[in-house]
Amino acid sequence: MNRRVFLQRSGMAALSAGWTGCAPPPLNRSAASSGPPSSCPVLRVRLAAATDPAVGKILTILQDRIQTRCATAVLAANTDAQLIFDLDERLPAEAFRIEQKETAVLIAGGSPRGLLYGAGKFLRTSGYDGVFQPSTWRGFSNPQGAVRGMYFATHFHNWYHQASKQEMARYLEDLALWGVNAVMAVLPMINLQGWKDPQTEPAMAMLRQTVTAAREVGLQFVTGLSNALFAGAPLHIRATPLPDPTRRRGNSGHPICFSHPEGRAYILDTTRQLFENLVDVGLDAVMFWPYDEGGCACAPCSPWGTNGYLRMSRELTQLGRSYFPGLKTIISTWMFDTPPEGEWQGLTRLLSEEGEWLDYILADSHEDFPRYPLDQGVPGGKPLLNFPEISMWGNWPWGGFGAHPLPSRFQRLWDQIKHVAQGGFPYSEGIYEDMNKVVAVQFYWNRDQSSRATLEEYIAYEFGAGVASEVLNLIDTFERTATAAQLKQSVDVDAVRHAAAAAEALHQGFPEWVRNNWRWEIMRLRAILDHERFAGSGLDSPAAENALLRLIELYHCQLESQDPYHHRVRPPLRRAVSLRGKL
Repeated sequence: MNRRVFLQRSGMAALSAGWTGCAPPPLNRSAASSGPPSSCPVLRVRLAAATDPAVGKILTILQDRIQTRCATAVLAANTDAQLIFDLDERLPAEAFRIEQKETAVLIAGGSPRGLLYGAGKFLRTSGYDGVFQPSTWRGFSNPQGAVRGMYFATHFHNWYHQASKQEMARYLEDLALWGVNAVMAVLPMINLQGWKDPQTEPAMAMLRQTVTAAREVGLQFVTGLSNALFAGAPLHIRATPLPDPTRRRGNSGHPICFSHPEGRAYILDTTRQLFENLVDVGLDAVMFWPYDEGGCACAPCSPWGTNGYLRMSRELTQLGRSYFPGLKTIISTWMFDTPPEGEWQGLTRLLSEEGEWLDYILADSHEDFPRYPLDQGVPGGKPLLNFPEISMWGNWPWGGFGAHPLPSRFQRLWDQIKHVAQGGFPYSEGIYEDMNKVVAVQFYWNRDQSSRATLEEYIAYEFGAGVASEVLNLIDTFERTATAAQLKQSVDVDAVRHAAAAAEALHQGFPEWVRNNWRWEIMRLRAILDHERFAGSGLDSPAAENALLRLIELYHCQLESQDPYHHRVRPPLRRAVSLRGKL
């Protein structure tokens, strides 16, 4: 299968014995066409808000998701509708209601985005056993978290960096169906020399494509800003490296000193050009970032978190609002007071004096949530967002062994903050932690939704009915194995062997649309690779090599790469090579 279209082919229609002659119609088929084959069941959908193009887009998404799973044609129709899409201005903008309306099911949203979320709930609670079985879920749902974002790390030639326009658009649709309302991506300056680098224009085009795809499903777009800029920035304006005794903050990227007059000018000019490249597609919010990529330890900038960082963030906010008047701002406090420097207290003091420029505070850590905003309150009384690291924990290289679900870990971390958090932006390096994404987004939608309940819905939608228990057992084994490996504890080899056998048994029993679903494929590959590395012949075995090669294909990785960071996101096939070191 062509690696550029694997996400477009999430599965083939699973045909039962009674419908073997029925093929789904093309997605652009209209009610005015000659109609579906007479032997094929039909779901007729009426668009009560047909004048809104966003509603037509939702119908297209619904058609595709149903017709790739089962032998039922989905058609727009003005009469005899079994499903009705409508907009109801009495509802909150992002809320939806699903109810019975005579013989039809009505999905109403307070806006096109609310209707899309309702369509997602309808799809996830429907059945696809041969033919479509419409959802019996009825009720009203309104998100509790205002910000339900997702951060795509578009760098290192990872999946986001390499995905085609069509793949990215489809994946954004999938996440929007789960309730995402904002996507964040940045221009990967860590990989670029400057604006004149031949790779900068393609990278900017990629970023703009992400914005366009987000807009098509009604999502807001957010980008990140820091003092870490192009690799080719002049050496004499570079930041002073941060002391990092706990090895938590990092000194990645190519940070610039904001207190150096030429450094400040370089930061402002580079950011200005970034804004100018986004004016026509739009920008809804910026997130300022302090550490890892970013920071400066010179005397005029220190302590960075409440000195140079805040001065820079305020000035870039002013610059951004000159291009985007309604621009929202988010201050990240990632790794504040690591080691203790009085950053949280300083932020509280400064925002009490001058905080009107800031809209949100984002906080999180590598492990437990920072205690300061929980014990002392959020500085400035701002809404609090989290930043769960869903990609890397217990997972090197990132995604290198397939699916990486950690539902128990994220349930524990969410329970620490669910009483105060208003949403967040999970950090994602690829598609292998798709389950972690939907778990986090459903936390934001409903603070009391359990990770288990979300995964049961996910499994029924992506893998079919009646397999939730078996797949949840696989997920539990994967998480226990990853946790034991991360903590350098003994892995339960018997459980790994059982998981590999169970995954293969499931695979043999699945309909074709599930076997061809990349979400199932990365689960199966994880079971194979865990078996080979903990209970089998190691990663050089033929089974492991084949599994790693398939992951490389699914992730669009490069067997030979000039990207010095690509090994972080590429499965560890021994014969793959890349330039190592710093740019």
